[in-house]
Amino acid sequence: MGNRNGLSCLEKREWLNRPTVAVDELMARGRALEEAGLIHDAVDFYEKAQARRELERLVSLAVDEGDAFLFLRLHGILKTDPSPEQWKTLAQRAETLGKTLYAQRARQQLS
Repeated sequence: MGNRNGLSCLEKREWLNRPTVAVDELMARGRALEEAGLIHDAVDFYEKAQARRELERLVSLAVDEGDAFLFLRLHGILKTDPSPEQWKTLAQRAETLGKTLYAQRARQQLS
């Protein structure tokens, strides 16, 4: 059974475990997942495609959504260190959205 974009977890695994996949195919799949609101799945495809620009763009989305997990995951993939200002903004946004655990996680990074 597929999700909103017609890709089951087994199909996703098959795509991501293929030794060679055209970057265009990975990017198209990533965009479709992102458009469907499946950001974490889209990140998997962007990561395999080594689509740095898309991953960097999603950092802003993670901050705007107050999603500390996604934020950390993206910075890990990009091998970058989040700035204190990014953590502060994420913490404030998470708090506003009622994501207290994410807000707490972001504030811990500031101390």
